[in-house]
Amino acid sequence: MAISRRVLPGLAAVSACLGAGAVLAQEDNPFTYSNASGGSVTFYGQFSPSYLHFDDGEKSYDEAADNNNSNTRLGFDLDQELSNGLNLRFKVETALGVPSTADLDQSGDQVWDWERTDLRKFEMIMSGAFGAVSLGQGSMASDGSAQTDLSKTAIAGYVNRPDLIGGYSLRDSDGNRSDISWSQVLGDFDGGRRNRIRYDSPDFSGFSFAIAYGEEILKKDDDAEYYDIGAYYKHTYGVFDMAAGAGYGWKDGDGGTDEMYAASFSILHTPTGLNGTIAGGGEDGGGSYGYIKLGWIGDLMPVGYTAFSADYYSGNDFHSDGSDSESWGLQAVQYFEDINLEAYLAFSEYSFDEDGGSYKDASSTLFGVRWKF
Repeated sequence: MAISRRVLPGLAAVSACLGAGAVLAQEDNPFTYSNASGGSVTFYGQFSPSYLHFDDGEKSYDEAADNNNSNTRLGFDLDQELSNGLNLRFKVETALGVPSTADLDQSGDQVWDWERTDLRKFEMIMSGAFGAVSLGQGSMASDGSAQTDLSKTAIAGYVNRPDLIGGYSLRDSDGNRSDISWSQVLGDFDGGRRNRIRYDSPDFSGFSFAIAYGEEILKKDDDAEYYDIGAYYKHTYGVFDMAAGAGYGWKDGDGGTDEMYAASFSILHTPTGLNGTIAGGGEDGGGSYGYIKLGWIGDLMPVGYTAFSADYYSGNDFHSDGSDSESWGLQAVQYFEDINLEAYLAFSEYSFDEDGGSYKDASSTLFGVRWKF
């Protein structure tokens, strides 16, 4: 089974037809315009600049970069109501090619350069009482299964550590750069985005499931086929908000079939703001991990909520059998409601040990803002 690489140009033609001849009127949302036939277009985006201080145990580095925990992006949704309760949406979303925290390394050679891998979503979605079918570049069924988090501090730190420091190399005990990067010894096995066909079920009392098949068409030299399933839950029980996700994926490539899994659960006690998150996952024949975060959300200032959290990550068998990966962190976020902006500060430490190798611990300090519109 194969999804044609002509799907993306085809979807572009569909979107042009949907928008042809439409006379749009501005809605209350200054970024939304609608027409008389029930169609609308909404523009959205976010800017996520940050400053990262990274100490690899031998030297320290200071870089201004886009926070890859939730990167800068722009997009639009083109919606059209159809008959029989159906809705057709065309969605485009892209990052801007800004140097990312995930790509920083000791060389400091990062430049602003948009590449096709910065295209996040380019998809058509048909939805109705049956659920939704999506075609094109977008989230696989298990994308987000490891990252359920109600702490409101995920922008500052969450389960996927490589988004922040993954490009940096570990230093060996002599202070030399090794050929191992932090992205190789930390990870969350969450599903990604690919050119795929995906089905999402309707919501059943907070439960939903998804299934997808896809291919990687934006990166070179990846001819594998990807399959995955995901199950999700989101509900409020009295004073408790709960959310959960679980996913399982298969990758069929020239080297055989790789399997990975991940799950997460988060709970928030709304009267007190106390919250907790757990996650875990692994790869068949590869590494595995567990993760926990505890946090608090409150109103310390009239401008918006304040959130604090502490988290801990523990991994095993990454890079080599018997290895141990660890990371802990502290996060703080202040929200400014009037301008829809979050300011944050975070500190994390990282360590890795394996037989036959000794490596220095590392640490990072991050501060930045995220503004959404």
